Amino acid sequence: MDDWLKQLQNEFDAATKEASELLAEVARETAEETERAADQLIEASGLVIDEVDRAIGPAIRSWSDQIDSSLESSFLYLDQHLTPWIAEVTIPVTHTVNPWLQNHPTCVGCRNYHGTAYGDEMMVCAMHPYGPETDSCRDWESIWPDSEEI
Repeated sequence: MDDWLKQLQNEFDAATKEASELLAEVARETAEETERAADQLIEASGLVIDEVDRAIGPAIRSWSDQIDSSLESSFLYLDQHLTPWIAEVTIPVTHTVNPWLQNHPTCVGCRNYHGTAYGDEMMVCAMHPYGPETDSCRDWESIWPDSEEI
């Protein structure tokens, strides 16, 4: 009885080995075919992309150039018109805060305050380039509009 059981076991082992080899071969061939198909798909998609670029690329580049030109002129307009307006509108704040920060409390809120450094020297204003020498300034003029002017 041992012989037929051994023979059955040997037959089963042989069948399992053949099935395993067959499945390994199928997996290898499937991987190769999948790789070939992927390569063909990549090549075809590259051709499609090239064709689409030839068809609509010039129009898109033209639109992009037009948008760039429009944005450039818009930014130029903003720089030329909006920047001076912002500087003018913020003068009351800058002429109030900057003298205080730069240790010129007498100049806080003065219309004549300049407060710009030129090299190592700062020009406080035209009348007092290094700042007033006293705690008050006879040339001080308010940057804030009078209530009658509003």
